[in-house]
Amino acid sequence: MPFRIKLRRTRRYVLSKNYFVTRIRLLDTNVIECTLSVESTGQECLEAVAQRLELRETHYFGLWFHTKAQVHRWVELEKPIKKQLDKFGIEPLLFFGVMFYVPSVSRLEDEATRYQYYLQVKKEVLDGHLHCTVEQGIRLAGLAVQADFGDFSQYKSQDFLRKYVLFPVNWPQVDEFLEEWTQKVAEEHKSHCRMLPAEAELLYIKDVEKLDGFGQESFAAKDNYTNDIFIGVSFIGVFVKHRNGRSIMLHRWKDIGTIAHNKSAITVEITSKDDTIMFHTEDMEMAKYIAQHFTARHKFYKQNKICCYIISPNIFLIICFQKKVSLNFTDSIFHDDPYYKSETSLDHCHLEFGFRNGTVPNGSMCSSPSVNSLNRSQTFMQASPVSSNLSIPGSELMRPDYIPSHLCY
Repeated sequence: MPFRIKLRRTRRYVLSKNYFVTRIRLLDTNVIECTLSVESTGQECLEAVAQRLELRETHYFGLWFHTKAQVHRWVELEKPIKKQLDKFGIEPLLFFGVMFYVPSVSRLEDEATRYQYYLQVKKEVLDGHLHCTVEQGIRLAGLAVQADFGDFSQYKSQDFLRKYVLFPVNWPQVDEFLEEWTQKVAEEHKSHCRMLPAEAELLYIKDVEKLDGFGQESFAAKDNYTNDIFIGVSFIGVFVKHRNGRSIMLHRWKDIGTIAHNKSAITVEITSKDDTIMFHTEDMEMAKYIAQHFTARHKFYKQNKICCYIISPNIFLIICFQKKVSLNFTDSIFHDDPYYKSETSLDHCHLEFGFRNGTVPNGSMCSSPSVNSLNRSQTFMQASPVSSNLSIPGSELMRPDYIPSHLCY
């Protein structure tokens, strides 16, 4: 009768349970893998990615993932990342991106930060999240080609442009149109000859800053009349839009107090009016997430005073001096922004500020419904769940001498 050998569970086995591997897609579409402890927080993972990218200004960035409800959700940086992926995610795949936008690129001090910011806004344009005219799209494409490939004189022809993604995905994919637009991009590219890539990136960002919807993130919700709306945040404050995109109201961060949730409802305290407005989401979990997300934005923008003071034009010139950038710059970071004046900013002089599709006067855009005045019933949609299977690959997990709590490679 043969002897049976009993194998003990070694420390190698314990380590495989205490660590897992997640993939992270960067803004340049490359994917890296990180070996993380099950207790590693989102912040630890973000710092590991920032180290890989040689990024110092990490506070503008975050990590997000696709949820089982087919929407994207930002990682809560102070909490363990694996628990969030297990509970809400489809797979251990994260996306790195800009979480906190700024009204002007002049606020970004580090060149690595500005490059990642450029990749983010370019992605927003090409994915169709920011709408632009054909003329705007061609100019942006010409700047992007200069930034990514350099002078046209380096190439025998510009046929390579046909293999390069130039236009937003929601533009008509008609060969005749694409050929005409590509030729115009080639001419635009020639006009930027001898422009440094960093200069082209800055000009690209400045043009995108003028597009409607820049720096905004919105969520589907209902008002107290059960009307379908979008509630969202930007570097200016909290806004509400109709589903057709028409603005209903805007409250600046300085006028906002506590943001909370109660079951599937979200409440936003408007301190300047001693009032509270309410919105309704599809379920309690979504309301909790939106309230936490808005609160994090509120804290960031109030602490950093991004939209609370005037920037000298010299700051932008100092940043760009070594890049020999020459751009027109006004004396305020607000003047080019459509949300410079909120509906509660009636204590300033009556001026008109440029809006991307017209003008919006200083003052009320629309009256907001309060909790006390709106009490009709609401209807909700239930999200369809999708199964989640978190795989833990990677030979690094089996190393007995593995010590770091996180590692990207």
